[in-house]
Amino acid sequence: MSHSFHLYQLQKIDTQLDQGTARILEIKAKIDSDNRVTNAETGVAESLASLKAAQAHLAKIEQEAAAKRMKLEQSESTLYGGKVKVPKELQDLQHEVASLKRVVAGLEDQQLEAMMQVEEAQASCDAANKHLIHKQGETTSENAVWMGENGMLTALKARLQIERDAIVNQIDPVYLEEYARLRKNKRGVAVATLSEDTCSACGSLLTAADRQNARSPIQVSHCPSCGRFLYGG
Repeated sequence: MSHSFHLYQLQKIDTQLDQGTARILEIKAKIDSDNRVTNAETGVAESLASLKAAQAHLAKIEQEAAAKRMKLEQSESTLYGGKVKVPKELQDLQHEVASLKRVVAGLEDQQLEAMMQVEEAQASCDAANKHLIHKQGETTSENAVWMGENGMLTALKARLQIERDAIVNQIDPVYLEEYARLRKNKRGVAVATLSEDTCSACGSLLTAADRQNARSPIQVSHCPSCGRFLYGG
């Protein structure tokens, strides 16, 4: 086989290796940048914080209401116990009892509202946890597919590398050095093929002599425009 053919085969393998590497990096980037579970966890943390705040608010109102009820019971006991005889003191107790009843009624309204807030916060927390579980399952399933593809690509790259090593051993080091330089300077494409009457890489029109040289089994030819190796098959 000619050096041109081996260079062409080497280019095909390197192109596949480049594509495999790019896809592996793309898969890694997709997995690394997937924030669905993180966002769902943040939602759970925020909803849990809201629930705890609502529960703390309710507990505070309940404690305050309990204290006021106890005070009301004590005041009513004093008022109706018959021990207070002085009219002024009785009047003050009546005012105090009336005031405490208004306060207790207000606190009971606040307590009812706070209980509703706790229920709403609990529902939001439950929904956030359900959403998190869904996203965890969704992400795990998708990642399994991506990692499966990643494994296949890794195995393919290993096989291609073995093939590459075998081909490299059949190419003159001078051509290999030029091939490496062209790959670096020509965006990874060092070997072009004939595309009808043009270079497949740069699109330049080739003369009949150029095309004949590209098809030669013994000669290594180049595109006169872009300088890449030219393989005519």
